[in-house]
Amino acid sequence: MLKKLTLAFIFTFAFIASANAEEINNPTVKITSYKNLLTEQILGIGSGSGTLISSNGLVISNSHVIYDEDEQKPLDTFEVCITFSVEEEPECIYTARLVAYDKDMDISILKINPKDVLGKPLPNLKYLDYQTNTAPKEGDEVQIMGYPGSGGNTITITKGQISGFDKFNDYTYFKTDTDFDHGSSGGTAYDSAGNYIGIPTYIRSYAENVGYFLDVRQAVSWIKANINKSASTNIKAENRLKLELERLKKANDEMKYAYKEYPNLSIEIPKGWKFYSIEDDGLYTEQEKLTEPAALGVYLNFYQYKIDEGYMEKLDEELAKIKDSYPDYKQTKIKFNGYDAYKITYTYYNIKQNSIYIPYGYVLAGVSYGINIDEEEKQKKAIEEVLSSIRLSGDKINYPNLSSTISFNDPGFSLTMPNGWRIQENKSNQPRSLLAEAVQENNFDGYINIYYSQTPKDEKELETKDRLDEKTEYISKLITKKDDVVLDGLKGFLYTNEYEGDDYQEMKKMLSLTLKNEDYEFTIVYEDLSENFDKNIPDIEKILNSFTFTGRDLEEKGVYDFGTLSNTFSDVQYHRFESAIADLADKGIIKGYEDGTFKPENLINRSEALKIILESKNYLDEKKGLGKEINFSGYTTNGKIFSDVSANEWFDNYVAYANEVKIVSGYADGTFKPEQTVNLVEALKIVFGVYEIPLWKGETTPWYKVYMDKGYELGLIGRGLENPDQKLTRAELADIVNDVYNNAANSYSYY
Repeated sequence: MLKKLTLAFIFTFAFIASANAEEINNPTVKITSYKNLLTEQILGIGSGSGTLISSNGLVISNSHVIYDEDEQKPLDTFEVCITFSVEEEPECIYTARLVAYDKDMDISILKINPKDVLGKPLPNLKYLDYQTNTAPKEGDEVQIMGYPGSGGNTITITKGQISGFDKFNDYTYFKTDTDFDHGSSGGTAYDSAGNYIGIPTYIRSYAENVGYFLDVRQAVSWIKANINKSASTNIKAENRLKLELERLKKANDEMKYAYKEYPNLSIEIPKGWKFYSIEDDGLYTEQEKLTEPAALGVYLNFYQYKIDEGYMEKLDEELAKIKDSYPDYKQTKIKFNGYDAYKITYTYYNIKQNSIYIPYGYVLAGVSYGINIDEEEKQKKAIEEVLSSIRLSGDKINYPNLSSTISFNDPGFSLTMPNGWRIQENKSNQPRSLLAEAVQENNFDGYINIYYSQTPKDEKELETKDRLDEKTEYISKLITKKDDVVLDGLKGFLYTNEYEGDDYQEMKKMLSLTLKNEDYEFTIVYEDLSENFDKNIPDIEKILNSFTFTGRDLEEKGVYDFGTLSNTFSDVQYHRFESAIADLADKGIIKGYEDGTFKPENLINRSEALKIILESKNYLDEKKGLGKEINFSGYTTNGKIFSDVSANEWFDNYVAYANEVKIVSGYADGTFKPEQTVNLVEALKIVFGVYEIPLWKGETTPWYKVYMDKGYELGLIGRGLENPDQKLTRAELADIVNDVYNNAANSYSYY
């Protein structure tokens, strides 16, 4: 459920009576639209207002109130709150189904279900006639009723006048200076005589302080054509909504609530308090109708292993990070209603923040509240009465829903953890796309999360390789990436990268693997300390190989190919040019040795350097689609150009091509010296020739100054490479080539 605000805005409206709350209501209702999550939870996405147009619960609202723009379809189920007394908050015990909607007109019809969540029949409802003959004019008074976010929990009226007319999608809208925000969308616009004349929308020109509402006459024919259609809903989502509304209603009627599942937390509230949300992983309650009300939140953090000293030590480390921000920060061990607990206090402006952490079996229960220093005595007394009622009664030892395997029917897949790992379904509705989370025993730094969501609109048409390139473009330390991943037939991409964590010199690694399932996709994320990550690679490979997809038939069902998850080479971790080496290796431009090493500090020779530079430019030309790629196999020296280069040497083709286009030349004795090491200026000269980088044509002293100057200009000469005669290592050449490649890939200045 959405957390609800507590400020009340009370007013009277001439034609509305409130003598009998069971029979008389205000025809303007509050609407919250919910999305059904794959974890069987619901999440409030859209909110607004509506107008009753029949005694049996037909409601007119906006289409954007009930529509999911991300998924381009209506939301799944709808809560309707009815005001029976304008001085009280509306009764939020009704659910509704969608009858029809029109995005162009921004209109929708909902039908309130015939029984409320407690099983009582819907009362005879006060409604408005939408078939008005009134013709509003510029300058006429207008009143808008709705439930704006800035207006508290009670119904709100704002007044203004019609200031003009405009058209959107060929429909007429009134312009008004009446102040209303998005919560009033779909509400009720009246003229001075109380006639229903329009439907507020959130179209607004902030520069002009102008809002708009649809002339209801524009919608009459559409309403008549759709009003008798059958209403539709997501039954699972509706049942879940009914459950949540019912438990909130009963909890407030009984002034207490007890979770029926582990850890069986219970709480009671005194008179003057109200529960504003109750969810599977926590609740929120506060005093009502006070200038400075006291409030308290309880949350349940479910863990797959028992909360032990190691877990609490890690929590201490995380909490200690805020000490420097709050001079009065204090942490103490306490007894809380008989439980061992930790209490943290600090002051933020004039609020004294209090957090209590209770390790309880497989759950860390948290209680959080703030005390206004100016109201400390009164608020503290009110809070303590609620605190004293909190109890946990579940069996600490036996937590029933722990497993090494997770399975879903929609989407159809399963995943199994190896020994030492456990996985459980996400127990919160946030983040909405998170299906499950896994942890490793005694590892408090790492986690695996499995997400499922719709492919972003702007990425749907991109090739897999292009999507991967976009996602990794700004990653400074990319370890590996692969754009042709397959897991049990589903195709996708992955990358791993390393970064510095919150603590100084704390290095972390992250694997992100995405699998496309038509318009949706799985994302599996593993994040951990670098040392743990490297040790756990065999486990992660087992987990990925356990992924089983049952959603639909696939051509490559049973195929698993995700490549390497660690450094491409075993000897480049923490090397200063690790990222450059990884980038070129991923493109197939450089290769290592049979033992899995790269030998980054070995000196590089002329033949190796020439091949790497030429292959990098060829790869770039292919990617840019310039049609300039070279087929090096078509070139050969035939053993006749240089005395030390024969036609059967692996570098023969490269030398032949480079010599023909005058990028390289031999020595006076007729040799090429392929095994001779390359110095900095030689490498720069080859790079500039291959990448067609223009150089100044004037004379310089010494001769190589023009190459060094251009190298500095383009940022190719790194720290420690100032000497033009310095012999280059394999890693240093990789860094130069990667830099020039990236510069050329991001501009056309080199061509």
